[in-house]
Amino acid sequence: MTGEETPVGFDLRGLRKDSLLEWDDHLVAVAVAGGCNWRCPYCHSWRYVIDLPNLPPLDPEDLIRHLEEQAGWLDGVVFSGGEATLQPGLPDLVRRVKGLGVKVKLHSNGSRPEVVRRLLSEHLIDCLALDLKTPLDNRLLPLAGTPPEEGVLDRVRETFALARDGGVDREYHTTLFPPMVDRGSLGEMADFLAQDGVWFLQQFSPLDCLSPIVAGQQVYGTRELDQLEEIARSRHPRVVMRRRLNA
Repeated sequence: MTGEETPVGFDLRGLRKDSLLEWDDHLVAVAVAGGCNWRCPYCHSWRYVIDLPNLPPLDPEDLIRHLEEQAGWLDGVVFSGGEATLQPGLPDLVRRVKGLGVKVKLHSNGSRPEVVRRLLSEHLIDCLALDLKTPLDNRLLPLAGTPPEEGVLDRVRETFALARDGGVDREYHTTLFPPMVDRGSLGEMADFLAQDGVWFLQQFSPLDCLSPIVAGQQVYGTRELDQLEEIARSRHPRVVMRRRLNA
């Protein structure tokens, strides 16, 4: 393999060539990795989690070519999934992207701190977005695989600590899924964040989710969303409320 080839080991299953939704004030390409170690029932990216046989793999070189063709136009690349940190070729691919002079954002569930530490230590990412699905205690375990990975809570906590000290922009993303996020737990999450980063709250949508069980789940109404937003804003200075999916 020559130095100009994209390293193997990154299972690219989705490529959105331009988006203004994934990174505020940035026009980005979105590289979606196949596979995830978690099973969040409300996941809208479930095709990249459990339906890989029906998603043909893409050549990571397509991403590189697109960035070269759009040089000076695209601001960056967002790596998401699935769970991109499961891909052994992620650091090499990110290094190749950074070599083209564009910024990189990684969106992760936080379960692979060793990967995040490497990316941060090599200054390969500009923004780290972490999912804060519940308070980081046993309430997270139903989402963290079946059965949950051993030591997953400590690993996720370590990743959050790395984010705070990593010298990059931080985003934290919470889906307002009523069975797991209420006013009490949201307050706990706010206290845990300690005003760090930008906190994105997103309305849960019961449509097209990983688990059909959530199809009939009630969503928070306007008044309840107002109350949740008020709690978050009273404890965190930078809250973004998204009241509809992809708002």
